[in-house]
Amino acid sequence: MSSNVFRSGIGRLLLDRGPDGLRVWSVARTPRSALYGTPVEANILLEGTDDLDRADLPLVCEVLGRVDHYIETGIRFVREELQADPAFFGLTEEQSRPYLGLPAEDFPLDSPQLNFHLDEWHLRFAEGRLPICEPYGLSVVFDGRRPVRVEDLSEATAGDAEGADDPGRQGT
Repeated sequence: MSSNVFRSGIGRLLLDRGPDGLRVWSVARTPRSALYGTPVEANILLEGTDDLDRADLPLVCEVLGRVDHYIETGIRFVREELQADPAFFGLTEEQSRPYLGLPAEDFPLDSPQLNFHLDEWHLRFAEGRLPICEPYGLSVVFDGRRPVRVEDLSEATAGDAEGADDPGRQGT
């Protein structure tokens, strides 16, 4: 299989081999977030196969085309989880209050990236000013178009955090 392919609606994808049979297809022309003013790295991660057609490419295409919608959805979900369980994020209820009313553009999460797997996808914020974000950020896990949980990446290794493959401690 070629290490450089084109998929309609996504563009050119570049193959890189990761550890333990992981195949990392990187989107060459990354979407740009108006919310952050930067490109958002996007990857399709496949275990043991190079076959991109096993991934939900229509979903990948939609998320890439509406990147700020999904970033805002992820931030709203994190805010809801923070309100429900501030301790999971390393804060007391009192410490969490100032964050609860912040608009998405001011919420303390930075460096978003998209990692698509066969059964779910992760919106990883590689940096943030919440205690949970040390040292590798956090991930919002989506099932299709719906966020389902927040993953604490603080116990992950650097490689796991980049691929958002290590479940770490999971929120609700």
